[in-house]
Amino acid sequence: MRAIRGRRGGPACRTHDDERAGETLGPDVLELRVHGVANTPPAQMLDLLPGEVEQVDGDDLGSFWAPTPAAAAAARPPGDCRSAPAGVRREAYSWGAMARFSTVPGLGRVSGTIAGLVRALWVLIIPFGLVNVAYWARDADEPAGRRSSAAGGLVRLFGLTLTLLWVASVATVLLGVVGTQCYGPREQVPLPGGGTVDYVLTCSALPGWADAAARWGVGGRTAALAAVVAVAVLVLAAVGSTGRLRYERRMSAAKARGLADAAARGTDVWPALARPGFWTHARRSAAQWCQHLAAAYALLAGLLAWHFLYRDVPACARATGFADRGCLDPGTWGSGKGGWALLVGASTVLLLLAAWRVARLRVDPLPHGAPGVLPDAHATRGPDVALLVGSLVVLVCALVAVARSGDRPLGAVGPEPFLGLVALPRILVAVMVLLAVVAVGVRARVAARLWAPLVVTTLAAALVAVVWADAAVAARAVAGAALAALVVLVAVASRTRDGRRREGWGGRGPAVLLCLAGGTAMVLSAAAVLGAVAWLEAPGAAENVRTPAAVTDVLDEASAADPLRDAVTVHVPQAAELATPAGYLQFAVASVAVLLLLGAAVLVLLARMAATRRRTPPVLPGDPPPPAPRDAQEAAVQRGRRHAAVAHRAEPVVGLLAALSFGALVAALVLPDPRQTFGGPAGEVWRIGVQWADRAVVTVLGLVVVSVVLAGSKRSLARPWGLLWDLMCFLPRAAHPFAPPCYAERVVPELRARVDAWLGDYGTPLPGGPAQRERRRVVLSAHSLGGAVAVAALLARWDGTTGPHDHRVALLTYGTQLRSYFGRFFPELLGPVALGTRPIRGPRLWAVDPWDRAVPAAPDRLGTTLVESLTGPADGAAGDRTTTSTTASTTASTTTSTRWRSLWRRTDFIGFPVDGYRGGVIDTPATEVDPEAYLLTVASHSGYPRTPQYAEELGALVATLRAARPG
Repeated sequence: MRAIRGRRGGPACRTHDDERAGETLGPDVLELRVHGVANTPPAQMLDLLPGEVEQVDGDDLGSFWAPTPAAAAAARPPGDCRSAPAGVRREAYSWGAMARFSTVPGLGRVSGTIAGLVRALWVLIIPFGLVNVAYWARDADEPAGRRSSAAGGLVRLFGLTLTLLWVASVATVLLGVVGTQCYGPREQVPLPGGGTVDYVLTCSALPGWADAAARWGVGGRTAALAAVVAVAVLVLAAVGSTGRLRYERRMSAAKARGLADAAARGTDVWPALARPGFWTHARRSAAQWCQHLAAAYALLAGLLAWHFLYRDVPACARATGFADRGCLDPGTWGSGKGGWALLVGASTVLLLLAAWRVARLRVDPLPHGAPGVLPDAHATRGPDVALLVGSLVVLVCALVAVARSGDRPLGAVGPEPFLGLVALPRILVAVMVLLAVVAVGVRARVAARLWAPLVVTTLAAALVAVVWADAAVAARAVAGAALAALVVLVAVASRTRDGRRREGWGGRGPAVLLCLAGGTAMVLSAAAVLGAVAWLEAPGAAENVRTPAAVTDVLDEASAADPLRDAVTVHVPQAAELATPAGYLQFAVASVAVLLLLGAAVLVLLARMAATRRRTPPVLPGDPPPPAPRDAQEAAVQRGRRHAAVAHRAEPVVGLLAALSFGALVAALVLPDPRQTFGGPAGEVWRIGVQWADRAVVTVLGLVVVSVVLAGSKRSLARPWGLLWDLMCFLPRAAHPFAPPCYAERVVPELRARVDAWLGDYGTPLPGGPAQRERRRVVLSAHSLGGAVAVAALLARWDGTTGPHDHRVALLTYGTQLRSYFGRFFPELLGPVALGTRPIRGPRLWAVDPWDRAVPAAPDRLGTTLVESLTGPADGAAGDRTTTSTTASTTASTTTSTRWRSLWRRTDFIGFPVDGYRGGVIDTPATEVDPEAYLLTVASHSGYPRTPQYAEELGALVATLRAARPG
């Protein structure tokens, strides 16, 4: 089969002879182009040179561009794609900087060390962003009540667990390694020339500015390190909140008035993106911010109090059999420990209260409530502020008590120097595993009154099995039974639910995304901890490794080189061997196994593709395979289709990665302690695996740092891996307050305001008065992810004077993922129930054509859809496409015209139809060969506006808009 060309032939960018009515009033149609994930520059979007475009509105982050007067008036040959149709004003909207760049308050776009540190911290909040995506993958239209699955609360609890994991990781490095192992007991050592010196450091790699802490008392130094842990949580929160005012509180005046109109008028059941309050989450994000900080500080205070409560009781250093050894008996603590026990109890209560507040918060509009009731209006921050203040008070009390604890050694007796940091990561991983299991069934609406008791029973029984050895057998049986019942419950519900095949990952999207978030967080956590330990074990400055006999000369040399430095001599007889909590090493081993399995799966997939390299997917799924190519062009096109088909398997590959991540989390709980040794060949394999796993995660950390530096080398605060931020930050920040801000909370109102201004809505003055307002029209032209942005802007306009139906707007998309990805991953937001497009089953991993499955029947719709809002009575305009629509209440058919067109091509690795490969009225296949390239070039994801199909569909939409009249 030959490459697809224009249906009516002609030049690649041929324009139409549009009517020229009203030329004295200027252009009547605005073609507003919106770029996608590639962050296409404005000049490239308009097919012009950089000097031929000018900014007409906006700022450095979001801006509107148009051809200069000279470029617009330039004579061009007929059919030149740089020329807009007669009476059409062409503009480009650039929003990519909002997703890819950041600022530091008070510093602007800095460079150097601060910029590198900020970019590194942006990597750490990637798991938080994935949790936020998982939140919107749940059933957003699920009603509240006794039968609710409480999916939103489940996802937010998972996000809180990630915050606590970050606290545990930082505390492990600063308290469990540096505080207890790098600062040893002070020892007066005589020097050969007379005098003495304190040998207090055992980690020679610590920088010189850390020497001063060696002269402090143990209590004061520990309190200072704990305060640094608290500040680290604040730093992470600040990175995620960068640009918050710019994103979440900027709203066009038209949008604000529209919300007031909708609240006063009442509405039909609208898609989630059209509901008032969807894009405004400032108050609710602030409430979550207080909740997460309160939980983090309560956990830190509890860790400090627990360590000092049991530090001097060697029998209580191990968790196994904790209660059987009398460790819960107040008499075991000894005198003067009641204050520490009180701090432990207060911290536990505050942590549980914070978790309860996180689970109970509602952050998105109610689907079945009063349309004018905005959740933000009911978001009270008083209890959460009080909770944060209470946690701060407890933490300050703990810090003061630690600072006044004296100069006794900080480390506990036993292999684990800081108590509590060994069990905490494993507890958090266990919570993540259980919540991920429940997430498999939340789209099946497994009631929270069923799964919550099973989760609590499993955790409580497992805790009893560890703490009380005498009851371990019975407790393990209870935990196993509760876990088995939970797995059966969610698996059966998910498996038997209708419509799951039309949704991403078989309706298990929340679980997939949570597993990815948990796996990524554990990889980053293990890499940070093990990397820090490896650095601290390395030899440091020369004066830190000299023998005592030469220490006088070394101190004199150091003082002469740096008069402001009072060097602390470090006695290191041999390389330091620092103890690390076993949980991080266990996950490192599991991570290496996951990477090996994933690599093997990719190799198998590539081998299979190589074996079937002569089998090319057809243009339309279900058609016979194309015949052997007859020339170089057909061979190139078929090769492009095969390469695109590999990328079309992204969904099952990501699902496989999520399953492996879940396996790694489980393995971190069941693997033996890496410090144990075993005999035989299996023991040798285990020893080598542990050794190489440690090195592997440290290498991963190094690669991450390098990639972050390279990613931001051109712009000082460019976020690493910009494509990830484009996809991850489209939806509002609703599940984790430290997640990256949502750029669409500014993009959608800003794009909508531009459309409103052109149409003269909400009293916007227009030259020409009411006559000009009556003739104005808009075509939103959106590429790739820009299609989702344009759809959200159109839905946001429903709160205006016209409601859902406005005959003045049309939509032209190309290379978009609305149906195959966004509609399947977020069904209630961008799926068939909201857009009115036909559903599709997911791609198959091993098929030659991943999309060769049949399309199921359309689901029931709750109310008005986007397709219906862009459909009106056909008026015989040139280029009209008609379709027959029926409703459940009547069998009579009416001829209608749809003002939505979309282009796709089989060689596009990330672009798909929005309604169907065949039989629809919206989609048109575009040419698969770049018509303007000098050499033979197979078109993929870009270049749609240069195809003849783009000019044809744009002309058809313009003609339809001009012929339409109010109903």
